[in-house]
Amino acid sequence: MRLYPPSITEKLGFDQIKEAAIDAAMSDRTREKLEVWTASSDPKEVHLWLNETKEMMDILRNPDPFPLDQVPEIRDFLSQASAEDSIIALAAFVKIFKVSTISRRTRKFFKRNHEEYPDCKRVSEGIVPLKELEQEIKGKVTEYGELRDDASPELKRIRKQINGKKNDLRSTINRIMKNATKDGMTSDEGATIRNGRMVIPIQAEYKRKVQGFVHDVSSTGQTVYLEPVEALHLNNEIRQLEAEEQNEIERILRSLTRQVRVNTPFLRQNIEALSDLDLIVCRAKVSLLLEGDIPIVSDQVILDLKKAENPILKLKNTKLKPSEREKIIPLDLRLEEDERCLMVTGPNAGGKSVAMKTIGLCSMMIQAGFGIPADPTSELPIFRGFFVDMGDDQSIENDLSTFSSRLKWMQETVDNFEKGSLVLIDEAAAGTDPDEGSALFQALLEHLLRSHCKIVVTTHHGSLKVFAHEHQYAINGSMEFDQENLSPTYQFKKGIPGSSYAFEIAQRMNISKPILDRSRELVGEAKEAMESLISELETRTQEANELKKKYDELYSKTEKDKNRYENKLASIDREKEKIREKALKEAKHIMDTANQRIESAVQQIIEKDKADKDEIRQIRKDVDEQKVDIEESLNEIEDQKTARERTSKEPPKVGDAVRFKDGNTTGELVEMQGKKAVVLAGGLTLKTNYKNLIKVEKVERKKKTKSRARSSIIVGDSDLTSEAMKPSLHVRGLRADEALKEVTKYLDKAIFRGINRVEIVHGKGDGILKDQIQSYLHTRDDVKSFELAPVDQGGAGCTVVHLK
Repeated sequence: MRLYPPSITEKLGFDQIKEAAIDAAMSDRTREKLEVWTASSDPKEVHLWLNETKEMMDILRNPDPFPLDQVPEIRDFLSQASAEDSIIALAAFVKIFKVSTISRRTRKFFKRNHEEYPDCKRVSEGIVPLKELEQEIKGKVTEYGELRDDASPELKRIRKQINGKKNDLRSTINRIMKNATKDGMTSDEGATIRNGRMVIPIQAEYKRKVQGFVHDVSSTGQTVYLEPVEALHLNNEIRQLEAEEQNEIERILRSLTRQVRVNTPFLRQNIEALSDLDLIVCRAKVSLLLEGDIPIVSDQVILDLKKAENPILKLKNTKLKPSEREKIIPLDLRLEEDERCLMVTGPNAGGKSVAMKTIGLCSMMIQAGFGIPADPTSELPIFRGFFVDMGDDQSIENDLSTFSSRLKWMQETVDNFEKGSLVLIDEAAAGTDPDEGSALFQALLEHLLRSHCKIVVTTHHGSLKVFAHEHQYAINGSMEFDQENLSPTYQFKKGIPGSSYAFEIAQRMNISKPILDRSRELVGEAKEAMESLISELETRTQEANELKKKYDELYSKTEKDKNRYENKLASIDREKEKIREKALKEAKHIMDTANQRIESAVQQIIEKDKADKDEIRQIRKDVDEQKVDIEESLNEIEDQKTARERTSKEPPKVGDAVRFKDGNTTGELVEMQGKKAVVLAGGLTLKTNYKNLIKVEKVERKKKTKSRARSSIIVGDSDLTSEAMKPSLHVRGLRADEALKEVTKYLDKAIFRGINRVEIVHGKGDGILKDQIQSYLHTRDDVKSFELAPVDQGGAGCTVVHLK
């Protein structure tokens, strides 16, 4: 990977991105790695880094807490433990224990989520669980770095004896102190410790009246600190026991140090694996801080930034209050594979350099595994190197002027660049004669273009604009300027060269009119005409954009109105169907009633032998036909209802039954007119866009039979269909196996009924039942996600489950 000059990461702002990552690091080893972290030109490595970052961004967004925490620095302790028979500090074991615990929990996390995060899981495989070492330290050292009383049976015995002797000593001292106080021989102090022995303060004049040994005298000489004879033996015993205690402590610590020494290679391996994961976490945290995403990595040399914000401006805003943040104008810029050189022109302070830095920094960030603040559909290639000519690199020590430093950069670039590199040149041809400078940089660009580099150049020189216009692989671009308000808009426009607007800006700055007029004379008519042409072109482009914006707004409003009216029409159709259906049902009821009455009358006629049999048959036939007509009309309405739901994936063709996408109206496609279609629906002829139609399956009319048998079939498990579905399941108080059985049945029932959110109330307790249930939820493919309920809805005692 070629980077030039050495200060390139500072110039583009990548050093600031690394600083933000270092601030997020959770171990010294991670910070060491980030200090030297840089972009890669290896496609496999870049893809892997970006996949890791994407997975970690998902992990950090997930409510399931990620166990990687602040990793204590223990490498010095491991070095100290390497010597045979050595002892490391008691506090070291607390840190070693924490490293081991974090390591084990992190590996367990990825083992549980290996399918969702395969690339991060691969990194976690370097972690070696050290459960035995954890248990050994935990059984002997408290979390506050103190040796437990029960670290060994011997230590427990000694400390118990020490406590007993100290109690006896306190009783003895208190008794003597009480008598001395009664005789007025003590000072105002209580019993205290001198040279590790318990003594009482006696006024100097009475020291010979109390038998004992003087260990200290106050600064005034008025008080002596005396160990009574009665306490001497007890103090000696305590000192002896304390010596035994210290020997036992050393023995225990030596044993623990030996176990650390045996596991040192694994501890070092875990430190490296944790720092590798932490490095991914840092990249993900910075990406999330920038509200970034992972773009598409182009296999071709296509550069397509969509809504890209400058990462440094974005980073700066994160440190400010919302009211103090700067507005960032996103960059939309696409360069096709054969558009190898972009010549960006426009006014000073118009955003040319910021746009160029955005391109360079976003490219470097993705090649270093960071997400960028841009639309995820953005596309960037992998560059073989980065070469940046930006800023003033003049040097008094090396006798380099501004232009000399640029020539030095030019030669180094020509000597070292690789095919497929990104070259960024800010203010090309500045610092020397305009004509000669332009010629030099044009020659450089021609040389680089033959090597398939991607080049972005900012300049004010007209000859370079002409070069970009005429060269097969170059293209002009500009930063837009609002001529009405005489201010930059910071919007990039591809394909149009920009003017420097020097005279317009000078006019805004109230430069006197005679000077402006003379300046225009000196520029010359040809250049002034070209600048005027560019200004006019930009003005018309802005007008066209305004017209397009108004058109888009009008089109959007028209589409909304169209959808609203079509929905209204569909609503009217549905209402018409309801009214017609109601009328036909009433008619059917009337016909059924009439039929019964006719049959009754006919029966009476037959019994009286006064009717013609052919006439009776005709009456029956007429009634039956009317009844069939009503039933067919009702069936037709039902068919239309069903047709709206039974859609087909095939595009509709003339003769097919269709439904409007934005409504419920159904009908028959009767004609195609280009992109338009004619539909016959409910006796009306409707015109619409062809893409607004969905083919629906025609409902086959069932043939009528003289007799119809009714039957019903119950499909599925009666347990899933018979009971009402409750919104929550209470398993509090059940054993784990019983609770899991109930949860399984409950979730199956919810899936069957299409419910996508349920609650499982398991209670808080020790959290064992909650852990068992959540572990089970991880194993189910039909569980989309789950989290603990809000505090006011059960908190840690209730898990909310979202089903697919």
